[in-house]
Order: sequence, then C-alpha cells, then structure tokens
Amino acid sequence: MIKSSYALKNSKLPIFATAIHNGHRFPQELLPSCGISDRERFMEEDPYTCGFAGMFPNYGIVLTSRFAVDLNRNRDKCVYLIPEDAWGLPVRSSEIPPDLLERLYASYDTWYKIARHQIENLLKHNNKLLILDIHSYNHRRGGMDAAPDPQIDNPDIIIGRNNLSEELYPRIETLRNRIDGIPFLDRSIDCRCDIKFSGGHFSRWVNSSYPGRCICLAIEFKKLFMNEWTDEFDLQAYNEMRLLFYEAVMDCYCQILAD
Repeated sequence: MIKSSYALKNSKLPIFATAIHNGHRFPQELLPSCGISDRERFMEEDPYTCGFAGMFPNYGIVLTSRFAVDLNRNRDKCVYLIPEDAWGLPVRSSEIPPDLLERLYASYDTWYKIARHQIENLLKHNNKLLILDIHSYNHRRGGMDAAPDPQIDNPDIIIGRNNLSEELYPRIETLRNRIDGIPFLDRSIDCRCDIKFSGGHFSRWVNSSYPGRCICLAIEFKKLFMNEWTDEFDLQAYNEMRLLFYEAVMDCYCQILAD
C-alpha cells in the first residue's frame, strides 16, 4: 500500500537520500475513515522534498502520505488512530477495519525490508554510507496572516544528529559550518543542529542497525520555498535551497565518513 520510487544510479557514491514524508497519495480504502481533508493532510506532509533527495543519484522517495502509514514512527504508532497521534487533528471519522489495519502494518514491514535491501546493496560497494533523511517543516503556525514563527526556534535548515554518538558531532559540524551563512535570496542561511527536530524512528533505525557503517542525519528544511497556507510555490527559492544543500553535502561527505 506504500508507493515509493528508488534509484541507485551510482553505487560507488556513499550517499543515500530519502524523502519518507514527501508523499500525498492516499489509499482509497482509507477515505471512509479519514477525518481530515486533503488540504489538511497536505499541510502536514513534506511536499517537494522529493526534489532535495532527487539531487543525489541514490535515493528513496515515498509517494504515499504519512497519513496512511508514517514511516518515521515505531511500528505500533505508524498508523494514526487518535488525535494524539497527529498533533490533535481528528484523523479518523471512524475506526479502520481490522483487516485494512493489518495491511497497513504489513506495508510498513515491507517498506523497511526494501530499505534494508537498498542500504545493504550500497554497503557492498562502500565501507561506509551517509544517509540523508530529508524533511520539511511549517513555520507559520499562527495563521496565514500571522508573522513567521520566531527565528530563534526555527532555523532555515536543521541537522538532526541526536541519534548518533557524540564523538561523531565534530564531523557533522563540518557540514553545519559549510551550510551556515550561505547567501540565500535576501538573507543568509541559518543552519543549526538538533533545534526543534533531532531525528525520528527512521534515523534511529539506521544508526542502530548499522553502527560504524552508516551515519544517518535527519535534515529539516523550513518551508521557505512555499506558502504553507496557500501552497504557493517559489521555484527560485526551491532551486537555490536544493543546490546549496547538495553542494555542501558533496563538499563534506568524505570528512563525515572518514575512518
């Protein structure tokens, strides 16, 4: 039930980028029990993160909505059943039928088996692997006409590293320093670590499953490339942000993965 797009175009490049909250497709079978609108789902998804992951030759992009199955949660919490599972949103108008719920959990298991296969495929060609768990986040929670949320708590790019050993932090700082201060439109990029988001289940799973071989960073982009209320899309901002991130990663990945 989870639709994804994968590419391994350069097995010698030790980078695998994912966009597991990118998707908006919603299974027809779930519509009768869905308690929120298509628009409400879209606002809490991470649209266009496919373009960030797709800058790299090796990627996994999820096309199905997190409101069907959230791959960044533990298995027992991967399907939102009550408002507390989804920021207070009334996600269900009725209970999901048991057989459908089991199929959703099974699709979660299948996705993780495929992810393991993709990662281990790349590890056959590389001693270590940098995995980029790419997301985006809203920063105008006060409403369409409200000011943006305070910058102090809402960096432009967040690098989540809390799932890693602290001895690796200096390597991650190399990437943060490379990104922080890059000119971007009428501002300079504010890049910090572990502010607001430090990484969810997927990065924990990678780092615990492949200690010493994989470093998975949870990357959060503030939605500076779109209006999260109207969905108005800023192509120039999007392309500039994608390129600056790609170039920074390509400059730093060898230092991050160094023995």
